[in-house]
Amino acid sequence: MLRIANEIGYPVMIKASAGGGGKGMRIAFNEKEAAEGFKLSQDEAISSFGDGRIFIEKYIQAPRHIEY
Repeated sequence: MLRIANEIGYPVMIKASAGGGGKGMRIAFNEKEAAEGFKLSQDEAISSFGDGRIFIEKYIQAPRHIEY
């Protein structure tokens, strides 16, 4: 997980694969936060959804929604 975070660059969002409502979701701005966030997100996902699968994606700090 840390390898992927370092490859895509920080900040990253760590998310539970199951569930919703923001449970199991963390934003990490560096490797230390990513390691801690992964563990916390996985623990919360298991507790809330019975599923510890996690994914990681690039976090966009100032997104813009564009429709055409």
